[in-house]
Amino acid sequence: MDKSTAGGLAGGWALVSLAIMLGGVGFGPYIDVPSVIIVIGGTLAVTAGQFEPADLKRIIPAMKVAFNEVKVEPLPELIEKITFYATEIKKHGVMHIEQKVLEEQNPFFKEAFQLLVDGTKAETLTPLLETKLEYMEKRHSTMHKMFANIGGTAGSMGMIGTLVGLVAMLANLSDPASVGPAMAVALLTTMYGALIGTLFAGLMESKLSQKHAKEVEACEVIILGTTMIAAEESIGNIKMQLNAILVDDEEE
Repeated sequence: MDKSTAGGLAGGWALVSLAIMLGGVGFGPYIDVPSVIIVIGGTLAVTAGQFEPADLKRIIPAMKVAFNEVKVEPLPELIEKITFYATEIKKHGVMHIEQKVLEEQNPFFKEAFQLLVDGTKAETLTPLLETKLEYMEKRHSTMHKMFANIGGTAGSMGMIGTLVGLVAMLANLSDPASVGPAMAVALLTTMYGALIGTLFAGLMESKLSQKHAKEVEACEVIILGTTMIAAEESIGNIKMQLNAILVDDEEE
């Protein structure tokens, strides 16, 4: 469980709820069915129209990713592991690591080193892994765009609801009883849109982007390490180049 994701989401909604309770009127006035229909219904409809069904099915798994820790080793541990494998290959040959590779949990790491075990040359291995990384980035970017669109659409639907409410209010100024419900729609749709965009979609998009960046960085280190091993670079050179990445990362 990623505590920062859960804490940020729960904390944000809790603070809004606390502010409502401190207002002294309770939650009743903040619940409006027409506003819910406009904002949530409209956002769902627009999102369904913007993305393919296969992508829409991935929204729940993507949310699970946001709530879980990144399944990649920290860079120092990853570099140490790559150096260990490189040393083992130099000393005992590539087949010596085959069983250890099969036990690896990181799919990208496992596939990269399995290619080494299979005797894949550096000039072939690098394009294969870069292509795999490219497609992974495309899959991830689709989910980032989806949550970004949900946030933007919710805000837009909130503004549409505000206009709907204002028109209804202005059209019935002669009837004081209808002014209140119309004004509620006008204000609450904006509120609902802002809450969804900020305390749900915005948070999910930001967290997924951060996790994606960590995963891509780890994959790039794996590609560099396996390429140098396949090219039969010296252990010293492999350590130097991989540790240079680590130093650059710490400086940033």
